[in-house]
Amino acid sequence: MSLLASMARPLWRLLNERNIDADALFRQHGLDPGKISQPRTRYAFDKLCDLWVNAAALTGREHIGLDSARYFNPLDLNALGVTFLSSANLREALLRVQRFEGILNSRLSITVREGEEFIDVICEVAELPEHATTFVSDSRTCILVHLARQGMDYRADAAEVAFPYAQPADTGAHFESLRCPLVFDHHESRISFRTADAKRPFSDANRELALTNDRFLDEMLAELGESDLVNQVKRAIIDALPSGAPSEDDIARQVYVSGRTLQRRLAEEGTSFRTLLLEVRRELAERYISDPHMPLAEISYMLGFADSSSFSRAFKRWTGEPPALFREKLFAER
Repeated sequence: MSLLASMARPLWRLLNERNIDADALFRQHGLDPGKISQPRTRYAFDKLCDLWVNAAALTGREHIGLDSARYFNPLDLNALGVTFLSSANLREALLRVQRFEGILNSRLSITVREGEEFIDVICEVAELPEHATTFVSDSRTCILVHLARQGMDYRADAAEVAFPYAQPADTGAHFESLRCPLVFDHHESRISFRTADAKRPFSDANRELALTNDRFLDEMLAELGESDLVNQVKRAIIDALPSGAPSEDDIARQVYVSGRTLQRRLAEEGTSFRTLLLEVRRELAERYISDPHMPLAEISYMLGFADSSSFSRAFKRWTGEPPALFREKLFAER
């Protein structure tokens, strides 16, 4: 199970504000803090859950997830944050979250249930560690409510929020964060909005921008159709290529496994490091070559080749033509 790394930014900011070395704490849990700003990078969900537990202990905040909204920025969700706020209204925005749920968390299930009076958002995470239920539920709920408020220009709040855990002795922080009736020890994690509020136009609605980001998010979903490990390896290869062709051990360290484990797990997926390296280089080469403003020497560098002639030979093996001729024909057809 994996989580979009950028979703950890609110926690990272909170820790730093409280003079806790967030980078060191992330590394302690096997999470590279340098990847938190990369739009497609993912963290291992179980490691992030352990980080939440440790952060709660260090800050003395049992419901530290409730603080997420104060440290959250819609751009933490990258394209999903943009397409949410560019939607026509909250109803449309929530349906987009339902559509792209897998990008946020590979085991997240979000269901939008529509009624005459209320629109409910039902959230469920498969195989959620019991010790992480509170943190995950609090954080996810506050972020969704914060996004909804922002889209509606803070003119409305949720109608009710239901939590799957027992009612704490002090619910002051919950009411302060959510400003609506609360239900605890519920059979489902639910956020309810009034249907009338959900159909009011968003002030920042931008259909063209929303559709553009939808296409980008569809790409990400397609990538996630592969195994998490294959996707992580491909992203690590892309990140490493401008510094030269990475070795299998280099990439194994980037995805936090041993070289032998990486070999075995990729073999179980019916592939290998060498195959993925070739696939990534070829896919990027054809993407870069279609950009008329990108010099061939720069493409060679971006793909990790020692020189342009090495790139040219490889490209000819892939396509049957040298890159300059391939590009010439490509633009002659347009």
